[in-house]
Amino acid sequence: MITKPKIEIDLAKVTQLASEGKTVAQMAAALGVSDDTIYSRKRESKEFREAIKKGQEMSNEVIENTLFNMAKSGECVAATIYWLKCRCRERWSDKQQIDLSSSGPIQIQIINDLKD
Repeated sequence: MITKPKIEIDLAKVTQLASEGKTVAQMAAALGVSDDTIYSRKRESKEFREAIKKGQEMSNEVIENTLFNMAKSGECVAATIYWLKCRCRERWSDKQQIDLSSSGPIQIQIINDLKD
């Protein structure tokens, strides 16, 4: 069986591309390899996975800071609400948890939508 020589991929470039929020397909195109090559390198190489992870953490930090600044300014209500729902779940969650650990019977009433 004849195998192709392994293509050298610059890990600094991988980190840079991941930090720019590139998808696997975009990274592959920029590196001149196939998507399958990216996926196989991720499986085979801890260093490759770490290069991607490092880049993704960098981009996440930029976005987090942007969101924080938008929320802090008060000019973007959606950013403020999103921040609070993610960071202060116990007070800002859309879902409410009810403790049903009571030993007594529980009565549930289902109310259908009222129609004219």
